[in-house]
Amino acid sequence: MFTPEVLRTIAWGCPPLATPGGQRCAPQPKVAAEKRRQPWAMMRNAFSVGVVWASALLLVSLPARADISLRATVTPQRAEVGELLTLSIEISGARSVAAPPVQIDGFDVRYLGPVTQMSIINGTVNSSVQHRYTLTPLRQGNFTLGPFPLAYEGKTYQTDTIAVEIAGTAQGQVPGPTRSGPSRSRALWLELSVPQQEIYLHERLPVDVTLYIGAARVADLQYPTLAAEGLSLDKFSEPTKRQQVTDGETYQVLHFQTVAVPLRAGSLTLGPANMQLNVLVQRRGRFGNDPFFQHFGDPLAERQATEVRSEPVTLSVLPLPEEGRPPGFSGAVGTFTLQVSATPTELTAGDPITLRMLLSGSGNLFEATPPTLSNTDGFRTYEARVAKPAQAEAAATTVAMTYEQVLIPNEASVTAIPSLRFSYFDPRLRRYETVQSQPIALVVRSPHKAPRAEVFAAGGTLPSAAPEEKLGSDIVYIKDDPGSWTAARLPWYGSLGFVLWQPVPVLLLVGTIWYDRRRQRLTGDIRYARFSRAGRDAHRGLAAAESALESGGAAVFYDAVSKTVQEYLSAKLDLPPGTISAQAAAQRGASAECVQRIAELFARCEQVRFAPSASNGDMRGVLALAQGIVRHLERQRGLAAAVTGSRRLYGGRTAAPVLVLSVLSGVLAGPARATEPAASNPQTTFYHANALYKDGQYAAAASEYEALLQAGMVSGNVYFNLANAYFKAGERGKAILNYERGRRFIPADPDLAANLSYAQSLTAAEPCAPGLWATALFPLAHRFTTGQLLWSTSIIYSVVLLLLSAHRLWTSRPRWPLYAAAAGAVLLLVTGASLLRRLLSDDWQQQAVVVRSGEVPARFEPADNGTVHFVLKEGTLVRIADVRENWLQVARCDGRRGWIEKEAVAEL
Repeated sequence: MFTPEVLRTIAWGCPPLATPGGQRCAPQPKVAAEKRRQPWAMMRNAFSVGVVWASALLLVSLPARADISLRATVTPQRAEVGELLTLSIEISGARSVAAPPVQIDGFDVRYLGPVTQMSIINGTVNSSVQHRYTLTPLRQGNFTLGPFPLAYEGKTYQTDTIAVEIAGTAQGQVPGPTRSGPSRSRALWLELSVPQQEIYLHERLPVDVTLYIGAARVADLQYPTLAAEGLSLDKFSEPTKRQQVTDGETYQVLHFQTVAVPLRAGSLTLGPANMQLNVLVQRRGRFGNDPFFQHFGDPLAERQATEVRSEPVTLSVLPLPEEGRPPGFSGAVGTFTLQVSATPTELTAGDPITLRMLLSGSGNLFEATPPTLSNTDGFRTYEARVAKPAQAEAAATTVAMTYEQVLIPNEASVTAIPSLRFSYFDPRLRRYETVQSQPIALVVRSPHKAPRAEVFAAGGTLPSAAPEEKLGSDIVYIKDDPGSWTAARLPWYGSLGFVLWQPVPVLLLVGTIWYDRRRQRLTGDIRYARFSRAGRDAHRGLAAAESALESGGAAVFYDAVSKTVQEYLSAKLDLPPGTISAQAAAQRGASAECVQRIAELFARCEQVRFAPSASNGDMRGVLALAQGIVRHLERQRGLAAAVTGSRRLYGGRTAAPVLVLSVLSGVLAGPARATEPAASNPQTTFYHANALYKDGQYAAAASEYEALLQAGMVSGNVYFNLANAYFKAGERGKAILNYERGRRFIPADPDLAANLSYAQSLTAAEPCAPGLWATALFPLAHRFTTGQLLWSTSIIYSVVLLLLSAHRLWTSRPRWPLYAAAAGAVLLLVTGASLLRRLLSDDWQQQAVVVRSGEVPARFEPADNGTVHFVLKEGTLVRIADVRENWLQVARCDGRRGWIEKEAVAEL
C-alpha cells in the first residue's frame, strides 16, 4: 500500500522535512541537486510522478473488487396459518443478479420482484439488489428457513437461517389457500360452495364463491375464475358485500354467484376458484406508521400481487332415467308451470287464432321444445315460434319462456282449443312430470255463403269444353302462404363482401398472366434472367462479405466485395466480364452519382488488394459503398428496357374490362331504406288478412297487407294478395300497381301473370309486353329476378376467369379449361344480357301505374288548359320522363309522351 509519507515523497521528489513554514525537501548533497536540474532527470521524475498519481487516483475511485454478500430477512417471524409473510434476500456488491430459487416445505412461495439500490459514499460506489417473495404457511409448527444458496460468477454464496413460528388455528391445520372451508383466524381466503353435490344431467346448480377479508387490506379485486370442465357456466352476478363477526373477529365478505349446468353424466370437478387481487403492505420508513397517512389510505403502501384459491368441489352427475320418460319429453329439467291464452276466442271459421304459451319455473328450459296440443282435429296448425327467449335472472335458477302458435279453425263445429301438454323431469321428486292446460272455449261462426262464379285463370280452357259453352272468368285466388319474406333493407348483392369479391377473379387472372410471362422470360431469355436475379445474388454476396468483415478476414472481404459488385454490374448492365468499369456503366445508362461510386469502390478495393504495404482500410465504408451502388441501381427502373432491349413487362393494355358487376351491385343496393319496426308476428297478420279476404272484407284485408309492407316485411305473395284485395274492392288501378310490384319478386308466377292480364283486359289498359326479338335476345330477363340474374352472372363470370387462370398456370396447357371457359362465356353472355335488359327496362327506369279510375288525359303541356294529346286508361304502365311541380311527363309503351297530374299515378 502507498502510505501518505510515500506519496508525499514521490510528489516532492525528495524526503519531506517538517518545518514551521510547512513541508519542504530535506537537505541533499549538492551533486544530487545538480543532477535533478538536468533536463533528462527532470523529465524522468515528472513521468514517475504522473504514473504514481494516476495509480493512486484509480485505487481511490475504483476500490478493489470484493465478493458479494447475502442477507435474508422474514417479516413477521411469528404468524398464523394462512397469514402472509414477506421474505427479502438482499444481495450487496452487485446489481444484476438473478433471483435465487426459493422452495420451502410447508409454505406457498410466490416471487414479487426485485428492488435495486445504489449509493456513493466518499467516492465509493455501493450497489445492491433485493428480491422479495410472499410466503403463505400451509401448516403450523416451528420452521427454519434457509440457508438460501446463490451461484454468482462461479462461486456459491448462501444466507443465514431464519427461525419462524407458525401458530395453528381454531380448527386445526388448514391446507393454505386451497381450503374450501373458512378459517376463522386467517386474514384472506376464498370459499367455493354448492347447495348439493349430487345432481341430474342438465339441472341448473347455483354456485357461490365467497371471499373473506380479515386483518388485511386489499385492492384491485377481479372477478373470480372457475375451472369447470364438462359444465356450462353463466356469468358471475354483481357481488354483494356484508360484514361478518366470527369468534370475535370482523370479516368483510364478498359474495359472487353463478349457475352451472352439467353437460355430461359422471363425476365432474368444479373448481378450484381463483381470484386475483393486490394486498396492501405497509412500508417501513419515515412515514410508515404515521397516523396521518393511515387516515388517508396510506398512499405509500406497497401493493403485492396475490392469488387466493379455493378447494375444488366434486359433483356426481346422474343421467336422466329411461323409465317413465314420456314421448313428448325434450330435455327440460326442473319444476315448471304452464299458462296458455288465446285471442280471439270469438271468430269466423277460417280466421287465425294466436295461441300464447308461457313456461316458467325453476330449472333449465334453454333446449326445450314448445308444448304440444293434445288433439288437432278441426284445426289447421302452424309451427310454434319463440316470442320471447328464455330469460333467467343473473345467477338464479328462475327462468321463463314464451311461445306463440297460429291456429285456424276449419269449420264452425269447433268449440274449444284442446289442452296443451309439456313434460319435464323434476330432480327433487326424481321422476318425470307433465303439466296440462285447461281447454279454451271458442265461439266459431260459419263463414258468409255468398254465391260466386267458378274461378278460372284468364285464358284458361277446359279440356272437354264445347265451343259454344260460355266460360266464367275471374282472378286466381289468393296465396295461402306468405312465401319468402324479404326485409326492406340493403339487398344481399349490395353487401360489402359481394362487391369486394368481384375484382378478385380479374386480379387473379392478371396475376397469373404476369407470373406466366415472367416464367417464360426467365426460362427463354438468359439476359433477362440474369438481370432479374442480379439483385438477389448481390445481396447474398454482400452478406458473405459482411461475415468476412466480422471475422476479421480483410483479404476475403475485399475479394468478396469486388467479385460481387463486378458480377452484379455484369448482369444488371449486360456487360462482358472483362469490360466492367465505371465508364462502361455510364454508357449503359447509370447515373453520374452511381458511376462515381463505382469508380471509388474499385479504386479502394484495388488499393488494398494489390498494394502490399497498404493497410486494411475502411472496410465498413467499402461495404456501405457497395450496398449503396446495388440499392441505387435496383431503384433505377429504366435500366430494364435499356439493358434487355425489350418492352416493359407491364404494358399499357388493360388487363380486364371495367368490373360491371361491382358497379351494378353498388348501384342496385342504393341507400338503405328507413323502415318502421317489423310487425311483432307477420305470420299472424298475414293469416288474419287472408281470413278477412275470405270473409269478404276486402278493404280491411288490404289494410292488413299494407301494414305488413309498411313494417318492412315484403314478399311477392303479399303483393299478390294485396292486389287481389284491391281488385275485389273495385280499385283495379291499385290492383294492377301491386301486380306489377309483385312481378319483380315472382316474375315467373303464372297466377300473377293471369290476374294481371285479366285486370288489364277489364280496364282496357295496354300491356307493355316485350316483342319477339326481345324475348329471343333476352330470354331470362322476365323469368328471373334481378338478384337471381346478378347472382348467376357473378358465379359464371368467376368460374370463367378461374378456368382461364388455371390454364395459364398449367405448364402442359390442356385444352379443356379453354373449352369450359368458352361454354361459360356463352352462358355469361345470356345471363349478362338478360340482366342488363332487366335493369334498363325495369329497375333503372322510374315507372308508375295510372290508379285513377276512368280515363286520364295526357296533355302537350303541364297545365289544365293544355291540349289533350292522348288518354290513359286505368292501370296503364308508364315511364316517368320529367317532373314539374304537380305534373309528370310520362311515356307510354309506344313512345308517346304527355303531361298528366301527379295524383293520377302511383310509382312502382
